[in-house]
Amino acid sequence: MSQSTMGGNKKALQQGLIVLGLILFGGYLLFERGLMSVLLEGDKSRLSWLILAIWIAMSGRWLHLLRCIEDAERAIAEDDMARWLNHGWFAADSVLKIGLLGTIIGFILMLAPIGELTSFDAASLQSALAAMSAGMAVALYTTLAGLIANIILRFQFQMLADAMQKRLTGEAGDP
Repeated sequence: MSQSTMGGNKKALQQGLIVLGLILFGGYLLFERGLMSVLLEGDKSRLSWLILAIWIAMSGRWLHLLRCIEDAERAIAEDDMARWLNHGWFAADSVLKIGLLGTIIGFILMLAPIGELTSFDAASLQSALAAMSAGMAVALYTTLAGLIANIILRFQFQMLADAMQKRLTGEAGDP
């Protein structure tokens, strides 16, 4: 393998580390502003935690695969690379679907208090509205977590796909 190909693949790992650093910095800012805790605590279904765990695991896998692609001495079959990418695409689709599942759960939680109403006085309506807002929070927070994780994972694994393509074709990378 030529030196230019190795440099292009190392460039992919460096770009991956920069992207991950920016993502983690964004997460830190959300945490510092209290927005991360609002999202995670507002989701009573805990599906946002599952989405976060999948993203963390797949981001670790993504970095590992970028390092494998960087290693010019390592022989990697094309079908192995395709399988690795398919795992990433599956995870990205899964977090989106988990977010949509949370939307359905949230709507169910939102509508449950309506069926329990026996009288329409102000106190019972106020109680029902409070319970409905908690269900709506689950719906919106899980959807948000799923969409964000999906976009980030797709971006990460597209970077990996580009690095794999460059390795397979022997391209040096972008100038």
